[in-house]
Amino acid sequence: MWKLCSLVVLIGLTACASTARSGSTSDLSDWSRYRAQILKERDQGKLSALEAQERIEAKYEAIYGIDPTMEGAFAYGTKVFEEADVGDLTMHEADTLAQARIDDALVHRESSLPLYIFPPEASD
Repeated sequence: MWKLCSLVVLIGLTACASTARSGSTSDLSDWSRYRAQILKERDQGKLSALEAQERIEAKYEAIYGIDPTMEGAFAYGTKVFEEADVGDLTMHEADTLAQARIDDALVHRESSLPLYIFPPEASD
């Protein structure tokens, strides 16, 4: 009987852990779609590079809150777009650098998300 109860609890915990993970993935895909849309509007000339960067950052913070790694990536992006505005970089170079930094921060974010760890008493 205890084996059956343990199995039910284990299945329930597995379902909860996988549900939480897919929810964050859904949020990330929503943000990625928003980011792609804003970049498209920027490329069409509807937004400046700095406006696009600010909107992307605001949407990220609205979904996830303050994330120090992403804050650094967004600050870096703002800086390189300012450099492009004064002519120190081309817009293409600035965009490549800024987007690469954001992509790196996203990889870091995904690799540092906590995974569910079963408590010691679950192994009894």
